Amino acid sequence: MRHGKRAVDLRARWRNTLRVGVSVLVLVMAVSLPRIAESTSGQRVVKKSTGAPLRIKGAKVSTEDQAEKLATEAYFKRMGGKRAIQTAKVVSILRLDTEIKGFSRKGDQVWDVRIYGARELSALIWVHSETAATKFLVP
Repeated sequence: MRHGKRAVDLRARWRNTLRVGVSVLVLVMAVSLPRIAESTSGQRVVKKSTGAPLRIKGAKVSTEDQAEKLATEAYFKRMGGKRAIQTAKVVSILRLDTEIKGFSRKGDQVWDVRIYGARELSALIWVHSETAATKFLVP
């Protein structure tokens, strides 16, 4: 009888330890996840408010909105249909220093577009400003 009671006590002790561990994990997640969401949304708002939207005068793809739309369409096409994305955002305009066969020549300008899922980067896509061609860097 003593051995049976001891096994029950050990199980109860392990359950309590597991409950405490899970409680601590839940508490850490509850505290840190809102901060992560606030920091990323804050960065996007600050980016938007720091200056005028990017433009390339005379280009086929001349605005951020056009680049974001083309990148989003290419992302959906490549991933086989609609996917849940949180945002597509132009990060910058790049002038390429080298030729990329089938995509661009040296000196061409591309839009650097990032597509974010729920919490992480889902895709990094370049959109050519003159041809509207897209090139996936991630995935």
